[in-house]
Amino acid sequence: MTDSIRNYTDSLLRDLEENEVGFFKIENTDGLAYLTVFPSGKKGKNVEIKEVRKRLEVFRISGVSEEEIKRIVSEKDGGPHYVGKWPGKPEASVLDLKISEDKMAVHGILQPPKYGGKLLNEEELSATLLNGGVRFGIKNEEIFRLAKAEEFGKKTLLAEGEYPIPGSDGDLKILFQYPESPVLEEDEFGRVDFKNIHIIQSVKKNQKLAEKGSPRPGKIGHNILGEVLPFEEGKTAEWKLGPNVKISEDGNQLFALIDGRPILDRHGLIRVDEVCHLDHVDFSTGNVSFPGTIIVDESIADGFVLETEGSIIIKKSVGKVFLKAAGDIVLSGGFMGRNGGLIQSGNDIYAKFVEQGKMIAKNSIFIEEASMHSELIAGESVQVRGGRGELIGGECVAGKNIICSKLGAVVETKTVLSCGLPPELLAELEDLKAEIRKNQEVLKKVETSIVKLNDEAQRRSLTGEEKESIPKLQAIKQKYQSILQNLQAQEQSVILSFEPDRNSYIEVEREIFPGVDANLGRNRSFKVKLKEIPGPSFLYLGSDGQVAHSKVRPKRLGLLQEETRPGDSPANS
Repeated sequence: MTDSIRNYTDSLLRDLEENEVGFFKIENTDGLAYLTVFPSGKKGKNVEIKEVRKRLEVFRISGVSEEEIKRIVSEKDGGPHYVGKWPGKPEASVLDLKISEDKMAVHGILQPPKYGGKLLNEEELSATLLNGGVRFGIKNEEIFRLAKAEEFGKKTLLAEGEYPIPGSDGDLKILFQYPESPVLEEDEFGRVDFKNIHIIQSVKKNQKLAEKGSPRPGKIGHNILGEVLPFEEGKTAEWKLGPNVKISEDGNQLFALIDGRPILDRHGLIRVDEVCHLDHVDFSTGNVSFPGTIIVDESIADGFVLETEGSIIIKKSVGKVFLKAAGDIVLSGGFMGRNGGLIQSGNDIYAKFVEQGKMIAKNSIFIEEASMHSELIAGESVQVRGGRGELIGGECVAGKNIICSKLGAVVETKTVLSCGLPPELLAELEDLKAEIRKNQEVLKKVETSIVKLNDEAQRRSLTGEEKESIPKLQAIKQKYQSILQNLQAQEQSVILSFEPDRNSYIEVEREIFPGVDANLGRNRSFKVKLKEIPGPSFLYLGSDGQVAHSKVRPKRLGLLQEETRPGDSPANS
């Protein structure tokens, strides 16, 4: 024992010897009352006879001798002494059971013994459960704890059933390649060839497209009464068929009816698209509307429209054109929209570059070289990398992440990024905020006018016209306060209806230049004002809900981030 522990122990013992207060207890043994009185320390307060007498009266102990009580209190020898009898007939403790309606759980409440009755032991508690019909899922550790009588009157789970595990549904094994995201293969210099992204597949007539797998069995369950609960059988997979496919006679295989492009859409529908192959799109062809895949080898004249329920593949660069596809749009060249074209995809868009153009993708946008002064809107991801990977000017909106090599430009081009909110919600929120700011400016001017008139009224008599203007201004103030209250309520309703995705992030491999304004949800922004920030950079929502900047990728976005290196810090808005 060290000196410090020895000193502490000695001090504690001395304190108890000097100041410990005397105490007593009354115990019930088979209906008989026994009194034990413990002495106090040298300076402590002894037990008083009136305290013992009052306790005996509360317990209604009969046959008490006043002289015997005085003697026991006076001697305070720390031993039990018979003083009388407890009232009533001794009753043992009782375990009340409550079985749930679905017979999957039973709870028990242990009631204390009365008038010196005995405590139920483990065997007796278990027997109570068996007599109540409980046969399965008994929690023996809870029975042991109840037997120790540590708690009375508390609801305790004593047995729990086991729910059946349903069988697994049968599935469909797709035999052609159709990844949800492209296979981006980098060469030895880190460049990505966007012409070879493995998203355009083709099949021959009568080629097998898919196979059906059988359902797998589940596991039975039991309720607390021991009754067997059957599992739900897995369902057989159902084919969802589009055009140009056929099912085998046994119903377990799917084949192509034509040569074409196999498609598995987001709803699980399998089809084979026909292909429309064109050299040019101009006045000789007119606008093109086709249900399958459209492939254009050469140019598309400005102002022309291509629409399809399939995909669009363009081998050259395009100008001020309008492309709309339910599937992918692939540009082997670039898109020079001249602030007038539009490319809209129900899936992904791939391009070498985009300049002064507008792209909208339900899923993701992939650009190899650069996006300059353009509007990019993607439900999931915008990625500008593989070549120069520059994102300069314009506006970029993505639901999940934005990734590029360089962000902004040396000349401080205004570049606005929004990540983590649906594009339509961002636009609605921005409109509301602009309207709020406009009305706040009007209200501030009105309030300033009222203050000035009241100050003037303290110094001089106001003119009749000035006096008439005060109630008018007060009415206008009240009107704009009401308008602002309504607009702010709408704003809060929009904000509270959708929280920014805490897993959204912006990744920049190299520099972030001044002029960049990155938002991860409203009131969560990162602005570069003075000088460029060298990469790599990761912008994401930290554990405090604000935008954080780090040189390393966070381990778990929105929850925990890696320890930051020197120079890393929360982002400033």
